[in-house]
Amino acid sequence: MSISTLAGQRAGVAVLVSSALPMAMFAIASAQEPEFADATAPFDEIVVVASKQPRSIRDVAANVTVVERAAMDAILAVSTDDIFRFVPGIDGEQSGTRFGSESINIRGIGGNRVAVLVDGVPLSDQFDVGSFSNATRDFLSTGMVQRIEVLHGPASALYGSSAIGGVIATTTPDPGDLAGRDGTGGNWQTVWRDADNGLNNTVLLAHENNGGVGVLFGGSFYEGDEMPSAAADEALDFRSARRRSALAKFVYQTTRGSQLRFSALHQDSSVQSDLNSMLGTGRYRSTTALLGDDDYRMQLVNGAWQFGAPESLVEDGVLRAYLQTSSVRQQTLDERAAARRPVSIDRYFQFDQDTRGIELNLHRSIDTGVVAQRLSVGLEYRERLTEEYRDGLETDLASGAMTNNLLGEVFPLRDFPKSRSQEWGAFVQDALDFGDFSVVAALRADRYRMRPR
Repeated sequence: MSISTLAGQRAGVAVLVSSALPMAMFAIASAQEPEFADATAPFDEIVVVASKQPRSIRDVAANVTVVERAAMDAILAVSTDDIFRFVPGIDGEQSGTRFGSESINIRGIGGNRVAVLVDGVPLSDQFDVGSFSNATRDFLSTGMVQRIEVLHGPASALYGSSAIGGVIATTTPDPGDLAGRDGTGGNWQTVWRDADNGLNNTVLLAHENNGGVGVLFGGSFYEGDEMPSAAADEALDFRSARRRSALAKFVYQTTRGSQLRFSALHQDSSVQSDLNSMLGTGRYRSTTALLGDDDYRMQLVNGAWQFGAPESLVEDGVLRAYLQTSSVRQQTLDERAAARRPVSIDRYFQFDQDTRGIELNLHRSIDTGVVAQRLSVGLEYRERLTEEYRDGLETDLASGAMTNNLLGEVFPLRDFPKSRSQEWGAFVQDALDFGDFSVVAALRADRYRMRPR
């Protein structure tokens, strides 16, 4: 199902300015009196996430939520939390003012137990240690999202152990989604939200010719501040965030009905924070300043070949190869001028993960007259190189003496060694339709190997 009735949003004002060739739209919406169209998913809506092949949602046994571009525009979505705010069973996991949203929770399970995909490519892992280091999942800018499918509940047979909690499959726009009658089109969108003074600008340009060749280029820029606190009249924590995204996509429709697509995605963001709400309480009772400077970067290159024909040995198949890199850099200044021995503590955290992989999925339908079968077979290989590093330095504000021994930890250090992991996976699924009822049986075999470097 898609987002249907939306109500109860917190007080605030958002402005959406969107222009598409040849149409233009301007809208102002108040969250106190929201008006949204009913976007309930029709029974013949096609979804992919449930079986890794296009299927009508009425033929899918799993609970699947679909959020289309129009629904995101209707709720003036600026962040991932905005998209899922009114979707039952899906919540954003927050990690305070500094780190913000770190993951998505589906039915009580979140973190790395929910598989997050962008055009079929898995995003990097989330990792945190202590109170000053958190490599969150830097989700794709909402302006670059065309469609999101969410599979609620376990999906390990098709997606591996990282999908015990579910799957969030995000799709970026294709040239055909924007190209007009003359083969050229585009979209410009500006969304402003007063709650955090957030401004999100997105520009997409596309061209598609009669020969089946399409190209798309897009860019998005976001900047905003902290969200207001419901418990205080004035903000105690301050946050300044910026995010830049760029997308390039090439699609070629062959004369035999297969399709080749290549895409490159870049996203980087920076967050500066000044946290005051915790000062003078608990473990921060002697802390007089707590500043953060965080940088996130992600690159993704993806190539896919979709092939197959009705009544052939392979009716629908996809071969995908991808490379994704992500890096996190976080610096923290912890000044304790009110302590018995006034000190200033500088902390540094680094987390890098490079992922490359290839997967092959094949599907075929078999109808014996008594039972209709949909047979799926898949092979996957994924390799990840993960590196983590922390450093720290304490400076005595009175004498200027410095030490790298903080609370019994001697810096620099690694919480785990540089690691290279390899994953092999194979699955087979057979969906049997007897008319009055259906049986879906699946078997998966995985092999995992990790080597420290």
